Amino acid sequence: MHPTYPLGLIKGLMRDNSWFMTRSALDTAGDLGFDEEDVFDCVVNQLSETHFYKTMSARGAANCMQDVYRITYQGVRIYLKLQVRVEAVVVSFKKQ
Repeated sequence: MHPTYPLGLIKGLMRDNSWFMTRSALDTAGDLGFDEEDVFDCVVNQLSETHFYKTMSARGAANCMQDVYRITYQGVRIYLKLQVRVEAVVVSFKKQ
């Protein structure tokens, strides 16, 4: 299985400041002590194709896919869901 969205596309969108985090992702990242800068660093500077885990349908939107990655960031094992609409979207950022 391969990601739906090229990771380079997501990183490029984020570098161009064309991204956002869902309220859920903001809340759970905050619970772990991370802010948007940390999430940006995790995805843009640390995440690689080797961290890809699976692709899944977005809840409530069968035609929208989400790519799931697993990465250890600052000592915390993260389960990270990414998708692309017009901009990159961090759907989930929580402890695995």
